[in-house]
Amino acid sequence: MSRYTYYHVLYVGMINIMMFVPYLLIRDRFNGAVSGMLVAVVVASALSLTAIVCFERFPGLGFPEICDCFMPRWLTNVLNCYAALFVWVPAGVIVIYSYAETARMFFYPDMNKFLNLLLLVGAAVWASSRSTRTVQFIQEIVILTSAPLLLLFLFKAVFNEHMDWHAIRYVAGYVRKPPSFVSIAAATFLFSGYLSLVVFNRLHVKGFRFRFKWIVPMFGLCFLAITFFVPIGFHGTVAVQDYVYLWSMTADSMALQYGFIDRVLYFFLLLFVGLSLLFVMNTWHIAIMLFRHTLTRFTDVEETQNSGFNAWVAIALGVIAFVYMYFTNTERNQKVSEWWIYIRFFTEIVFSFVMIYCARKKMSSEKATP
Repeated sequence: MSRYTYYHVLYVGMINIMMFVPYLLIRDRFNGAVSGMLVAVVVASALSLTAIVCFERFPGLGFPEICDCFMPRWLTNVLNCYAALFVWVPAGVIVIYSYAETARMFFYPDMNKFLNLLLLVGAAVWASSRSTRTVQFIQEIVILTSAPLLLLFLFKAVFNEHMDWHAIRYVAGYVRKPPSFVSIAAATFLFSGYLSLVVFNRLHVKGFRFRFKWIVPMFGLCFLAITFFVPIGFHGTVAVQDYVYLWSMTADSMALQYGFIDRVLYFFLLLFVGLSLLFVMNTWHIAIMLFRHTLTRFTDVEETQNSGFNAWVAIALGVIAFVYMYFTNTERNQKVSEWWIYIRFFTEIVFSFVMIYCARKKMSSEKATP
């Protein structure tokens, strides 16, 4: 069962390139990004491992139920609504907008942008409104079919003959610069897959224990190094700052030469269809479950019939994605993404402290019980 949590860590590490994380890191490459990433590895590893250990003490319970045990109901409701509205809903909206626009610009720029978004939103609404158990199984299928090919792409990028290792060493030399806050906040996102435990911990049975916890920091560190250094190796230390869709242009700089596959860009974007929808499915599903717990205290992971509540909330989230596309553009989305990364970083810290508080309260109650 541990593998399902690590699937979340894996796809979040890969989806970060659609969240403007590389752009934020590259922007500060001479002003503290390298040292900021080192600090982020330590901070994010501590936060993630602490939360995972705390969740082990509450098998079968999600974050809302854990808070219900040790906090007033109104405070649990506030935490649920805050997390749903400011972390999970925006995450899905930002990614689905970013990918819809990226795919449209590279594949069919003359296509109506709302039609392209409709195709993605339709799939995301359907998937996110399923039961938690179904979402888990969909996630495993997508990961097992797409992750190996994406990892192959990253492997080919790292060992590409056109990689300029001198440029990478030059930027790495700025490690002595004091870390910038934006780099720390952006880099910690790559470790944030464990946050899905706020809902998916309900799937774990009594006596469950996480195995191979070291996978979380290892995945995060590997994806962080690839995310930052590979574009520099392809585009150089200066020209790399000229691209907004940095990794799309990096993919377009490569050729696989495997049969009918030549331009990596098309291969790259097609694979990210599944990965982007997977991310949106999970983030919106978590938001739906947080809203549902707030209103009905619902905690089941399996349902014999599809819930009307799930469907209507998912449709509302899809409408929000259309409204967001109507009022935003690439530059505004970039700013919104940056602010979301800050909010997520602070929320992650608060979330970890809440889990520590609840775990300590449970330990105290267990000691007090003869």
